[in-house]
Amino acid sequence: MRALVDSDVLVATIDGTEVQSPACKAVLDLVVRDGLEAVVTPLIVANVMYALKRKWRTTRPRTWRKDIDRMMTAMLPTLRMIPVDERDFLASFASDFLDKEDGIQYFAAVRSKQVDVIVSCNVKDYATGDLPAMEPAEFLDKYLK
Repeated sequence: MRALVDSDVLVATIDGTEVQSPACKAVLDLVVRDGLEAVVTPLIVANVMYALKRKWRTTRPRTWRKDIDRMMTAMLPTLRMIPVDERDFLASFASDFLDKEDGIQYFAAVRSKQVDVIVSCNVKDYATGDLPAMEPAEFLDKYLK
């Protein structure tokens, strides 16, 4: 099973303050412990860094840069990165995706032929596509059966 893990899942896992943080953390624990293959794009990684910067620069004024570097350095080896290219942008722009950034992720995942499911805290953003999208808790229920 290969899952594209959306940036909101990674942010919720790392930050730990979101409602879905426990389920998000459990998904990433499956990656480390049980061999679930987690796939990301460079755009997802950049989004995570940006979101953490926005969250942490006020709560961690002295350490947020080093904290983000440390967290990303620890996390990246557990994830498999697939490329995003111009085709993914153009497909998203031509699609019915309301959130074009999520469309870019979706089309990169489809084009890679290496993703079985998208795990996101905002599955409604992926409702337009044919690739299944699940919230972390729903994914855990299905994956752990």
